[in-house]
Amino acid sequence: MSDYDKLVARGDVVMDEENLNEVIEQAIQQSVFLSMGRRLRNMTTSELRLKVLSAIPDVYFVGEKGVSKTYPSSALKKTTEVTWKDVDVKAAELAAIVVFPKNVVADGQYDITAETKKQLAAAIAKKVDEAVLFGTQDSDSPSDWPTGIYTGMPAAHVIEYGELGDVYDDLAGIDGVIAQVEEDGYFINGYAAGVNSRALLRGCRDDSGNGTPLFVTLPQSPTQYALDGQPLTFVRNGAWNNNVYLIAGDWSQAVYSIRQDVTFDIFDQGIVQDAQGAISHNLMQEDLVAIRVTFRMGWAMPEPVSPLASGENWYPFSAYVISGEGS
Repeated sequence: MSDYDKLVARGDVVMDEENLNEVIEQAIQQSVFLSMGRRLRNMTTSELRLKVLSAIPDVYFVGEKGVSKTYPSSALKKTTEVTWKDVDVKAAELAAIVVFPKNVVADGQYDITAETKKQLAAAIAKKVDEAVLFGTQDSDSPSDWPTGIYTGMPAAHVIEYGELGDVYDDLAGIDGVIAQVEEDGYFINGYAAGVNSRALLRGCRDDSGNGTPLFVTLPQSPTQYALDGQPLTFVRNGAWNNNVYLIAGDWSQAVYSIRQDVTFDIFDQGIVQDAQGAISHNLMQEDLVAIRVTFRMGWAMPEPVSPLASGENWYPFSAYVISGEGS
C-alpha cells in the first residue's frame, strides 16, 4: 500500500477548534523537543526573526582627577559595543490526509475521533523529533531548517562509550559529556535519551565493593533517572537513533514557534492523488470522508555568545553514543 491509498477502517469524524488545539498540546507532550525546547510566541507569517546577542559589552577602570588611583587620571573612558544578529525561524508544514469510509461512520463501538487525535499527535511528535534532533541524517526535514541538534554537533561534543574510561567518566568526567557543554558556557538542564540507555544506566554500580546500583534504590519502586541532578526524558515515539544513548544540553537555547494558521479540514467530495497523479481515492464515488491536517512550525538554535565560553564557537548540546558512532 502506497502513501496515498491508505484507508481508516472504522469511525466517526468530528473535529472543532478546541479538539484541534488538543491535538497540538498532545503533540507537545509526546515530543521531547517540543516539551523541552523553549516555545516562542506563535508566528503570524511564514518567518519569525529573532535578535540574538553576538558580542558582549565590556567596561574599563579609569582614573579620577585629583585622586591617587592605580590608573592615571588621564585614562579616558573607552568605547565598547553590544552586537545583535538576526536569526530566522522559518515555518515548515507537516500534513497528512486520513480517509474514512462513510458506511462505517455510524459505528458507535469505536471512537475514531479520540483515536485519530491521538495518532495524529503521535505522528507530529515523531516527525518533529526526527527532524530537530537528527536532521537530514534520519528524516526528510526541510532544507531551510537547521541541520539538527545531533547532526550539527561538533565532533568534540560526541563522546563514545568507553572513550574516557567507564560510563561515569564518559558522562561526568573532566572531558565527558557534561563537561563539553559547560566548557562552552552553558549549563545542562535536561537529557533526551533512547530506551537503549536504560540498560546502560541500570548497569552502573558504585565503587563500595558491594555493587550497589547507582540508579535503583528500592527494587519495588519506579526508578527516577537523572544525571547531575537533571532529569532524563526517554524518547518512545519511534524518532530515536539507537546509535545514540543520550543527548545532553541547555534546551532553552533551542527555540521554536508554531504558526497560528494550523488547519483541520473535512471533505466528502474530491479526489486523492498519488505522486504520479493517479487517483487513489474518489470520495464521492467511493462514499469516503477525508480529513486533512496541517501543522506549521519552525525552530532555530541561535547560539548567543556566552560570557563563560573561552572560544569563538559555542554549542549548547553534547551526546553519548555507542562505540564507533562518533568517528
